[in-house]
This record gives sequence, structure tokens and C-alpha cells, in this order.
Amino acid sequence: MDNSQVNKRELVQSLIRDIRQDLEGYSQLKSMLKHQRELMQRRDNDALLAHNERQTALCNKKALRAKQRSENLATLGFNSDNSGMRRLITALPDHLRPQIKMSWDNLQLLVKDSQTANETNGRLLVIQQETINRILNQDGQHQEIDYGANR
Repeated sequence: MDNSQVNKRELVQSLIRDIRQDLEGYSQLKSMLKHQRELMQRRDNDALLAHNERQTALCNKKALRAKQRSENLATLGFNSDNSGMRRLITALPDHLRPQIKMSWDNLQLLVKDSQTANETNGRLLVIQQETINRILNQDGQHQEIDYGANR
């Protein structure tokens, strides 16, 4: 095998390894998002701050791995997106294809689940902020009425 074939083989092996690592990482992220929602519901701000730092670090690792995966796909001559990964999977040897396809499909589901959980947490945060603003504005309105009555 020449150098370019070895390099391509290493890139494919790296992509497969990254998918497996991302499966673990996104499972962890999904759990962290659930815990984040629980902390938000309890309004445990100190625990939430510490949790968010860990969650952000994990998300940064996920983003870095996704960027590397895109670069590896492009280097191999595929689109650097889901369609490129699917084309690569179809080009894999028969004995690898089903397992890698299943792993990739599972990863896509975990990513979507994580996005949904994150959006739910975002909506909860907006509701909490709106409630706080309403309470603060009501207090301000009462004070204005009270001050106006005393004039």
C-alpha cells in the first residue's frame, strides 16, 4: 500500500472512532441537559453555574470533533456533511458497513434528542425571565401608583 492509501485508511479509522466517542459524548450531554433542566426548575443557581461550565466544555469537545470529522470527510473527497458520511458508509467493506451505519444513525438520533432537550431548556429559561420581568414591572407599577397617590 502506498502512503496515500495508508493515510486514507487512517482517516476512515479516525472517523469511525469519532462516531463511537460521539455516541458516548452525546449520551452524556443528553443526561446533562436533563440535569440542567432540573437545576433550572429548582432555581439552584450556584449548582447551575458549575453545571453549565462542564456542559459547555463537553459541547466544545463535540464541536471540535464535528469540525475534525468534516475536515476528514473533505480530505477523503466526500461532502463534509451527513450526505458525505452516508456516502462514505456505503463505500465501506461489507463487514463494517452495517455496524457503522447503525452507529451513525444512533448518533444522529442522539444529536436530535439533545437539540430538543436544549430547546426545551431554552424555553424554560425564557419563561423564567419573563416571569421575573413581570414581577419586577408589577412592583414598579405599584410604586408609581403609590407615589402618584401621595402627590
